[in-house]
Amino acid sequence: MKKGTLCLALLLSIFIVSGCWSKFELTERAFVMGVALDQGENGEIELLTQIYRPTSTQTLSSVSSSASSINIKTKDDSVMEAIRDIPIHLGRKAQWSHLRVIIVGEKLARSSNIGHLLDLFYRAHEPRGSVTIMISKGTAGKLFEKKPLIEQTTAQQFLRAKESSYITSAKTVDYNLLDLMLQLRSANGDAIVPFVYEDKKSKDIFSAAGLALLKDGKMKAVLPSSEVEGLLMLRNSYQSGVIEIKCPGKNGDYETAEVLSLNAKTKPQIKGDQISVNSTIVSDIAIGELKCSNIKSTEDEEEFIKKIEVKLSEQIKSTFQFLQSNKLDVIGIADTIYRSDPRKWERLKENWDTQFSELPFTIQIKLRLITTGTISGKPAG
Repeated sequence: MKKGTLCLALLLSIFIVSGCWSKFELTERAFVMGVALDQGENGEIELLTQIYRPTSTQTLSSVSSSASSINIKTKDDSVMEAIRDIPIHLGRKAQWSHLRVIIVGEKLARSSNIGHLLDLFYRAHEPRGSVTIMISKGTAGKLFEKKPLIEQTTAQQFLRAKESSYITSAKTVDYNLLDLMLQLRSANGDAIVPFVYEDKKSKDIFSAAGLALLKDGKMKAVLPSSEVEGLLMLRNSYQSGVIEIKCPGKNGDYETAEVLSLNAKTKPQIKGDQISVNSTIVSDIAIGELKCSNIKSTEDEEEFIKKIEVKLSEQIKSTFQFLQSNKLDVIGIADTIYRSDPRKWERLKENWDTQFSELPFTIQIKLRLITTGTISGKPAG
């Protein structure tokens, strides 16, 4: 009886669960990997679409000299119309379900509301909310003309560079279209977007480091990569990174500590009409490099930890001051106030930019040294 019921259920599932809802063949579609949006002449939008070029089975056993992708350039008054012009050049309709990254050029990001600009990618059913969004220094289209270092396509290289920069170096954030939408619809609407630029030392490569800061949907400033670590700590989204401290009296010598784990609580303190911000940070660290410290006792360990705590405090305060000077609350203070007291936020939101720029800020840091590595707590030399 049970076997009969199971067989009947499996038979019925054939009619319910379909393999592919679209009637189009793979050879009729062009799979989009990346998109660049730039400001064109006369207000037009310049669209560069990177299309994956599949390798035929006949060339799998031999080395192919052809590129794994091609770039198609179109332009029009709207993003949708520019997309509709892709088949004119390619002969295939664009398929957006495999889209990896969208990069907006700096000029366009500063002049246009990025939420409005990307409306089509939110509204259409093919692009996913997990698509990476970035803003480039200069023209976004030029970055897609560079060859990938190790990935198959430049779009995939952008994606991996951003992910690694966030996880291992804390130089950017791992944000996507959904994250951007949530920020733009937050209490104050300020947002952060990963920043990408052409490497100064080698124009053949690019760097995913730093953050573009948005106000009212438009790019207002760039947070340098050196300040991103402080912001990630304030937002409690710090994964891993390195803290440097300079050796006293020695030019060019630095000691380093690796952050193994970090937990931060950054909250507004409200007393009547007075608002301040306090951040409490607890972290485990490991010694990365020793050049001028010699850790032989508990006192030596405490002294080393104190130097790291001072450096960390200075770094976080510097980031907070940078955000205050630009009147950009991307830490989430406004959201915290809104969630705890919506009525109070209604009274504050009109002048929040000015009030945020004047908020007193205090910080408490507690570090714990976990390990000195595979050797003792003194320089190797």
